Order: sequence, then structure tokens, then C-alpha cells
Amino acid sequence: MGMPTLFELFGFVLLVIETLIGMVGNGFIAIVNCIDWFRSRKVSPADMILSCLSLFRFAFLATVIQTAIINLFFVDPFLMLKIKIAYDSSWVFLNTANLWFASWLSVLYCVKIVNFSHPLFLQMKRRFPGLVPWMLLGTVVFSAISINTSSSCKFLNLLYVVPDFFPFTIFLFSSILLLMSLWRHKNLLQNSARDVSIEAHLNAIKALASFSVLYISKIFVEILSIVLFRMGIYDIGVYFIFLNVMAAYSSGHALILIFISPKLKQESVRMLHQLRRKEGRKEGRKECTIVSRLNSKCSTNVGFFLVLCFTFRYPN
Repeated sequence: MGMPTLFELFGFVLLVIETLIGMVGNGFIAIVNCIDWFRSRKVSPADMILSCLSLFRFAFLATVIQTAIINLFFVDPFLMLKIKIAYDSSWVFLNTANLWFASWLSVLYCVKIVNFSHPLFLQMKRRFPGLVPWMLLGTVVFSAISINTSSSCKFLNLLYVVPDFFPFTIFLFSSILLLMSLWRHKNLLQNSARDVSIEAHLNAIKALASFSVLYISKIFVEILSIVLFRMGIYDIGVYFIFLNVMAAYSSGHALILIFISPKLKQESVRMLHQLRRKEGRKEGRKECTIVSRLNSKCSTNVGFFLVLCFTFRYPN
């Protein structure tokens, strides 16, 4: 392989930044939920989904950056078939699981917030939180089956997006219901002039709409990349655009979850305050050390000056 172009290096640097942000954000979510789990000895369905989603996204982002490094600096995956198959398997497994976890999170918020009088929806509202552990386990099993199906099919690249169709449909349907319900609540609160609740609903609508855009963009770029590949069009620059969109989806959703969750937001603010205090203490210690050294030097110089004056004034 030749030397990377300036555009490829820029795409790689941007990908590294997005990946680091995503890994820090998802790692933070997983750590906070695990600490809360150990403290309270119980975990809510939402935290359970968030923990699985964060851990799998952390691993997925690590796979993304490894794939980028191999494509850009070391080997061509089209010539190294074994490496390509290994990364294809991990990519399909982690990507499929992440999409399902995000869809289950959207469904959970939907059954919690949306109010419908249909008997089927009411039954789902009661039973869904208790089914979350089994659905997470089923997601992992389904994602593993997707690996075996993809590796044994000659239309390997087409099956990159086939497992994504089902969680995407579920996510789209539940997100539309959520947006409609939040918008209806916002209008009702606007008529009653409750500014705080209106602002909270607007923030929720913005967060959900932003994640929906990221989710749809990711699916669109996946389909587009498969179409281009099937047409024989492959370029490392286009490939890095694809990777950057994938990383932006995982990183952006992690930041959205931190900003809209009171617990995660409070923990992030507390950690930032602690870091600032530690930095302030370090700076204070440095200043005290410098001042003490200056004082010792000044006292030494003053003492030496007094000795000289005394010597000249009262010579032996």
C-alpha cells in the first residue's frame, strides 16, 4: 500500500477523536451503572439495557479503530482474506447487538411514557420491564447467529444490513410514538403555562430527534456502502467517511444519554468538579513550593547582605 493521502489522514484523525470520545462516554455510562448496581444491589431495566449497550459499543468502537489502522497503515483486507473474515464476524456481531440494544431502550421509554388504551399496549406496558433480561440474552444469541449466517452466505456484504432491518423497524416505530406523545404533552403543558415542564419535554424531543437522525444516518451509510461495494466502487477515503459516521453514531448517542439522564449528568458534573479541585490543589502546591523557594532564597540573600554590611562596618 502507498502512503496515505492528506484526506485519508484527516479522516483517520477525526475517527480517532470520535472513537476516544465514544469510548470515554460509553465507559463512563457502564462504570456509573455498575457502581450503582453494587451499591444498591439492584438494577433497573433501563440501566440494564444502558450497561449492555455501553459495553458493546465500547468494544465496537475498538473494532472500528483497529479496522481503520489496518486499512490505512498495514495491510489491504481484500488481499488478507483471513483478517477480513475475522473483522467481518466481530463487526456483524457487535453492530447487530448494538442496534438491538438501542431499539429495546427506545421501546422501554415508549412503554413508560406513551399512554394508549389499547389492551395489547397495556399488556406490553406491564410485562416489558420484566422481559428485559431475557430480551438482552436473546439479542446476544441472535447476533451470534447472524455471524454464522453471514460467514456461510456468498452474499456476505448484503447480510451486513439484513440483521439491522428488524431493530431499525422497531426503533423507528417506537421513536415515532415517543415523539408524538412528547409533542402532545408539550402542547398540553404549553396551554397550562408550565415553563419548566415544557423545557424538559423540548429537551427530550431534541435528544430523541438527534439520536433518530444518527440512527437513520448510520443505516443509510451502511446500505450505501454495500451498494457501492457491489458495484465494484471502493475507495479508502469513502471507507473512512463510512467509519466516521459509524463512530459518530455510537459517540453521539453516548453523549445524548449522559446529557438527558439526571443520574449520569450529575455524576459527570461531580467528576469534573473533582478533577478541577485536584488540578487546583496541584497548582496550589506548585505555587506554595515556588513561594517557599523564593522566600528561602530571599532570606539567604538578605542574611548574606547583612553579614557583608556588618563586615564592612566593623572590620577586624
